[in-house]
Amino acid sequence: MSFREIQNAVAALPAEEKKRLTAWMVASYPALDVETLMARASRMIEEGNWHPEPPTGENIPTGATLDRVLDTAERLGLRK
Repeated sequence: MSFREIQNAVAALPAEEKKRLTAWMVASYPALDVETLMARASRMIEEGNWHPEPPTGENIPTGATLDRVLDTAERLGLRK
């Protein structure tokens, strides 16, 4: 099922079913913030459970995204 098909299926649900779906999603998949994700990634690297590849020209952050990444890394003490 494509993302568009899922969107269309959810849009077709009655309001009460959308509420139930939302409650289930929030309970099953808690929202993660950048700080939590970066701290977890750092722990996984330190524990030897993850060996990330270096950024490439296609996936390296730039501009405002790079600024946010550097600020977050600095706040978490991850900037090396």
